[in-house]
Amino acid sequence: MKPMEFRSGEFEEYAAHLMEEEKVPGLAVAVVAGGEVVYAKGFGHRDQAGRLPVTPDTIFGVASLTKSVTALAVMRLAEERKLSLDDPVKRYLPGFDVPGGGDEITIHHFLLHTSGLPPLPALGYSIRAHTVPDHREEETHGEDGGQTQAASAPTPPIGTYDELLGYLGSGDFSMLGRPGEFCSYSNDAYALLGAVIERASGETYEDYVTEHILKPLGMRRSTFSLEWALSRADVTTLFYKEETDSGEEVRASNNWQVAPPYLACGWLKSTALDMAKYIAMYVSGGSLGRCRVVSADSIAKMCGRHHAYTRDRWYGYGWSARPDYHGFTLVEHSGGLKGVNSNMGFVPDRGVGAVVLCNLSGGPAGRIWLAAVNLLLGIPIDTPRSVYRKAPWPADLLPRLTGRFKSGEGGEVVLSAREGALVAAMGKKEYEVFMDREDLGVYAAGGVDQEVKFYFGPDGRVWAIGHGGRVVRKTGEV
Repeated sequence: MKPMEFRSGEFEEYAAHLMEEEKVPGLAVAVVAGGEVVYAKGFGHRDQAGRLPVTPDTIFGVASLTKSVTALAVMRLAEERKLSLDDPVKRYLPGFDVPGGGDEITIHHFLLHTSGLPPLPALGYSIRAHTVPDHREEETHGEDGGQTQAASAPTPPIGTYDELLGYLGSGDFSMLGRPGEFCSYSNDAYALLGAVIERASGETYEDYVTEHILKPLGMRRSTFSLEWALSRADVTTLFYKEETDSGEEVRASNNWQVAPPYLACGWLKSTALDMAKYIAMYVSGGSLGRCRVVSADSIAKMCGRHHAYTRDRWYGYGWSARPDYHGFTLVEHSGGLKGVNSNMGFVPDRGVGAVVLCNLSGGPAGRIWLAAVNLLLGIPIDTPRSVYRKAPWPADLLPRLTGRFKSGEGGEVVLSAREGALVAAMGKKEYEVFMDREDLGVYAAGGVDQEVKFYFGPDGRVWAIGHGGRVVRKTGEV
């Protein structure tokens, strides 16, 4: 593919429109085709004053894009026969204990978010204990854009793997089900994969990833060290939105979130050009130039259809796959932290991919990424990932769907029946939820359709919902 085949003018107009609509300070984009970067550009600014432009070399947080890096490290160790994906986690972490014991939970389950761990507050505890808060900041922006309310009482600091294991071993929660039964996004599982990598390799997680993945791929501006990142030229400020009396305002911050035992789930910092090299390695089946990180077979396993994640997407090892997207397969992952919004992925059957890094919490990185991929595939730029039915709910079903659903990570969804409609309240915002099928609802937020999956118990009533990739239990009626 030649560079001129990517319609940059149409893409830049689309990206600029979304940036203005969502009040995005800055973002960086890189597009890969045939193992090479065919387009790279910075948009907007990286500082509060707005005088310093974003470039393709600007360092951003990438949040959960880190998960595929962690999964890749696990696959490399498996090829080196230093571990097996079917090994129980306890083989490497003897202190790992959860309600029910956890003896059957394997590395495979951790990679797929199918261990049975529910959404837990541990990451929020770690962030609050180790992050300098902003003035006026009343809440902690959780990984992948979730938010956990500021603690009103002392909480565990969770600053080490052992402290995280100790929290899980306290048994102050119940598992969702048997290993492999439910797919519920778990930052805690990926955090502990970092510890597994350390035990299997004999190196720290940061050193193993740096020496065996980042350096060989030439990712020279990628790091897990906040101090190193902030000492470089061309690094972004963080931005997030805050509700005020006059409306929603964008605030700036230099206080990056810190959570020491969670490096493996979301704490890589990188640039669009560095991440483009990373994507090119996947497009090329595990190698880049003369550097082979893992085999093509391992790449295929990472991007396979292992466990249903949403209606149209399956979770693999650090990636989700959307098969049958206009005849293609989309492999992607998103990420979010305070001042971090990211999306990257590729189309294996076309050898193309892209990465978008944004410096605003909850920004439109996913929409801009899909626009770039749509152009590469030759389909309309605003084609959505999925199209839903959006029908009214049957009158006899509607009352069984209502309730309060609260995640251990802090988010709450309140579903109410109003005049024949299902309404979801999340904080200060409300959305009408339409029916795609009897166990799946959909609502629009930020220009993107979001799913609400309903899990029915033996009594025919909903005991949990699937939302934001998590299985969130019902905590009360409305």
